[in-house]
Amino acid sequence: MPSPTALEEHLAHNSAAIDDISEQMARQWAAIRRLEAQVERLAGLIQAIGDDGPGAPDEAPPPHY
Repeated sequence: MPSPTALEEHLAHNSAAIDDISEQMARQWAAIRRLEAQVERLAGLIQAIGDDGPGAPDEAPPPHY
């Protein structure tokens, strides 16, 4: 059976690993939230460009073609 000191060391190591993983997950979730917001903004811009951009595809091409 492992000694109490070995168990305490193992527990401390596991606690540190859990804390590190928790910090990484928090950073990843923050990055995901930023990226989702950016995608939403870009989707809105694309939609606005589509609404304000060139007309329907059945329009005649400009005279320089």
